[in-house]
Amino acid sequence: MKNIKFPFEIFPNDKKVLKIKEGIYWVKILLPSMISHVNVYILDDTDGITIIDTGLFCDSCIDHWRNILRNDFKNKTINRVIVTHHHPDHMGLMGWFKENFNTEILTSRSSWLTGRMLTLDNKKVVSEEDKNFWSYAGMPSALLEKKCLEKPFNFGDFVTKIPLGYRRVIEDEVLIIGNKKWFVKLTDGHAPEQLILYCPEIKIFISADQILPGISPNISVYPTEPNADPLGDYLESCKKLLQIKDLDYLVLPGHNLPFHGLNCRIKQLIYHHESALKRIEEFINQNPKSAYDIFPVLFKRKIKNSEMILALGEAVAHLNYLLKYGIIKKVIDKKGVNLFVK
Repeated sequence: MKNIKFPFEIFPNDKKVLKIKEGIYWVKILLPSMISHVNVYILDDTDGITIIDTGLFCDSCIDHWRNILRNDFKNKTINRVIVTHHHPDHMGLMGWFKENFNTEILTSRSSWLTGRMLTLDNKKVVSEEDKNFWSYAGMPSALLEKKCLEKPFNFGDFVTKIPLGYRRVIEDEVLIIGNKKWFVKLTDGHAPEQLILYCPEIKIFISADQILPGISPNISVYPTEPNADPLGDYLESCKKLLQIKDLDYLVLPGHNLPFHGLNCRIKQLIYHHESALKRIEEFINQNPKSAYDIFPVLFKRKIKNSEMILALGEAVAHLNYLLKYGIIKKVIDKKGVNLFVK
């Protein structure tokens, strides 16, 4: 990618922790899920360390943490764990850290509330809300029947009990970590009030899942809020981050490789979604289309069964954006499917 530079070609296979700058460590945690890994970061702190994100609640992630804390950090005190957002691969072991190390937990209010609320879900079968959402989005009846027979996703299966107490982090707050000032921005779209941290002094920008190299983060509508406009939120947040002067930051993302070229990558992501919106607008210009129908022009590749639910949510997100701004109209067919047309 033009103007995007990667100082590391891979995460070395012979290492569990990679020092990427004085006092800044990168840990790549492999996940037993559709998402292959998550990046977590460890920062030297006063008389201890600060951990950013945790991985899933599973034996392999716990074993990974026990190993590196014992062997690479000599069981240093964990001063705090900062959780960037509520998704299980980032929040999964927050409660484990609290219970085992009595460490302070920092995150945004929306992250804590959303995570704590979602742990209450314990579905044995697919909910009526899920079925209706998929049906309204145009999922074919045969595929819908198949999905309804699968084990539903339960947030609590991948996340330990969310601690009752935490410290709220707010927009434009300054955190002192290891005598360095880290500035906070909150972003929306991929997740509500996702934490972004950056330190101009050492030129490190922790972008979580808001800004990823190579791929766009998933921007989805969910059955809980079917008329939401997360894509509008995401684009607005990206434009807010563009206001931060790029000091040739080393960007530390939640997935994939660290890179230089923050502003360039943000602009690429904005262009990526604006181009997708144009393709969708042109595609539905003549004939009404459902969210499922727009897969070919939105993703330009075949969607795997394992990706189906997230893909459907992302398709709805793009249509909701166009609908909100009056670019397209919605009609409902005889089967109750939402169709969209110019």
